[in-house]
Amino acid sequence: MEIVLLSLYAGSLFLIVSVVAPVLLRTDIDKDRAGSFYGRILWRFYKIAFFLLLVYLILGEKWFGILLLTGLSLNVAISMWLRNYKRALGNIEDFSLYAPERVRFRKVSYISTLVLLMNFLLSTIILLKEVR
Repeated sequence: MEIVLLSLYAGSLFLIVSVVAPVLLRTDIDKDRAGSFYGRILWRFYKIAFFLLLVYLILGEKWFGILLLTGLSLNVAISMWLRNYKRALGNIEDFSLYAPERVRFRKVSYISTLVLLMNFLLSTIILLKEVR
């Protein structure tokens, strides 16, 4: 059962990091709407991921579960900061591409995606360890 939970978690992270984020966030037209849609996807993913990892923590290796939940919690914290910052800014397209507000938002967005990628790599390594 632990392998199934980790597979679902790692697979959904792979999908978000390698398909959803690049497709939605590389658009040049209506970046604000694309980012909003991506945020909705992430917040729905977080709910499912926390459930999967909580069940994994109960059934599986405790240290791995805590490590994975910590990584996901870091991503949630970054996403909360981004959401609040975005609300304070308003439409991101109202700022020039190199405005400090937009540069900061973009950097933190990349950090968020990087943390998701690291969570994916970590969950894949743990999954491979569990399969052996």
